[in-house]
Amino acid sequence: MNADANGPRSVRGKSVLFCAECSFENPVSEGWLVVSDGDERTIVCPECGHVADHRTERSAPAPRAD
Repeated sequence: MNADANGPRSVRGKSVLFCAECSFENPVSEGWLVVSDGDERTIVCPECGHVADHRTERSAPAPRAD
């Protein structure tokens, strides 16, 4: 399926996060519970408690030895 570049655009910004369990939606900076622990970050839905995202900080790539 191809998107029509001249078609109507969604009014939602790209930073909107959606809960797969209860359909809550908001920008990550507005309303979501963000829990940081060391190098881990978990985003939890404030409506139902579903974990919407869990990530660990990726370490920087090691320099190449030439």
